[in-house]
Amino acid sequence: MVAVRPWTEVVWTLIIGFSSLTDAVTSPPQSANLLRQLQAHNGPFSQIDDLFTPHDPPINWYALGDSYTAGPGTGKDYDEDKDCARNVGSYAVQLENEFPFKVTDNFDFIACSGYTSADSLIQTRDVVKPGRADFMVMTLGGNDIGFSAIARECLVKAEVLPGDCDVTLAEAEGLLASTECETTIHAVYDEIFAKLKDDRHYQLYHIFYHRFFNDATEWCNDKTFAIRNPKLTRTLRGKMNNLADALNKRLEEVAASYIRKQDGKTSWSQASRLIAINPDKLTDDDGKTYGLFDGHRFCEPGITDLKDPSVWFFGTFSHDSLQKREGSRPQRLAVPEVLTQTFHPKTAGFKAIKRVLQDSLQKNRPAER
Repeated sequence: MVAVRPWTEVVWTLIIGFSSLTDAVTSPPQSANLLRQLQAHNGPFSQIDDLFTPHDPPINWYALGDSYTAGPGTGKDYDEDKDCARNVGSYAVQLENEFPFKVTDNFDFIACSGYTSADSLIQTRDVVKPGRADFMVMTLGGNDIGFSAIARECLVKAEVLPGDCDVTLAEAEGLLASTECETTIHAVYDEIFAKLKDDRHYQLYHIFYHRFFNDATEWCNDKTFAIRNPKLTRTLRGKMNNLADALNKRLEEVAASYIRKQDGKTSWSQASRLIAINPDKLTDDDGKTYGLFDGHRFCEPGITDLKDPSVWFFGTFSHDSLQKREGSRPQRLAVPEVLTQTFHPKTAGFKAIKRVLQDSLQKNRPAER
């Protein structure tokens, strides 16, 4: 990684444009149905006894993958690794602090901002200890198509600079459709399951990505993230949401095809050891599908500012509503963390993801003894 000097952030500021100086403090009205959905993952949480793990405590687990697990911008640094921007507001750290089972646990946090599937493959080979983990959690696949870079290209790049959002989106769609997308992620799955014991009690939880926008509202049509940035028309918002949907759909297909490849293996015979979680396609008690970030995306009804604290994503040069960064630290990221965090979940968003994962772990690690 190349060291980033203070002038580099100035350059990025010129590329992105000048950040908005106003922060609204209103909160969007919530429909009764949306409130029920949110309460399903934000109500009282209770630990349960661990009657699934086939050995004495502790439960050992890893959090790996990309920035959507590392949590750039969400509070204090987790460790001294400045390249990866691992922060304490990540869903993984929150899960460790509110572990779903009444046992001790050992947690290895190795997710790294900017990691592609190829990077995670190498890291899993080199860092993950064979036979150590009971389960692993990760986000992976977004950087294979440059998901965050696409967001910057289409949403926050100054209009005077060269580049074409539609061309960039088309290239990403081509990458999603390629066999390489599936092959590379399957290679990561293979390496992970080679490091896990060949037994149905040892699992991988793969979490997908999120739509950034409510694309039905009109008030955002003339809004921009900064001066000379593209206007957030319903058309542009729809394109970005469609990309997120396409990415999640492709990841679902990749996970499903991997599970099918395990047919006939004893350790997979009773239940899948790969649990795919699409946070934009959850199901409530009435069987209705909803997104975990519904009501907390950019451009929601009832708010008037992209930096409204009810939004669970970082915008340009925005701040976390639940975590405060203290002091400064040397940056070795190719892009400053204040920019890396853009279009990533804030601590509040990661809190909701943490709760979904708590529920999924309790469901998929049921009492057996």
